[in-house]
Amino acid sequence: MPDSTLTSVAFPSLKTAQVVRDRLARAGFARNSIDIERHGEEFEVSITTREENRARAKRILSGSPLGNDLRLAGTQALNTFHANRALALGLAALAGVALYSLMNRR
Repeated sequence: MPDSTLTSVAFPSLKTAQVVRDRLARAGFARNSIDIERHGEEFEVSITTREENRARAKRILSGSPLGNDLRLAGTQALNTFHANRALALGLAALAGVALYSLMNRR
C-alpha cells in the first residue's frame, strides 16, 4: 500500500493486546494488517492502514482501559455460560423459584 501509514500502541499484557486486536478486526480492519510484537514486558499492537482510517484506528487502539476490562469480563462471563449451560440453567431455575416464592408471600 503506497498510501498506508503505521499506527501502534503498547499494552502491558498479551491478553489486552489480543482484545484490542479483536476490537480492530470487529471494526472492519483486516486481520492481516494487525500485528502484535513483544518488546520487553510490553506487547505492541501495530496496524497498517490508509491515512483516512488512521484517526479511527488510533481511537480504537487508545480506547478506555476500563472499557477494555469490562468487555473482557463480559466475554469471559459469556464463555463460562456457554461452557457450563447445565449450571447456568440450574441457577436460572433456582432464581425463578426464589422469585416466585417471594412474589407469592402474603
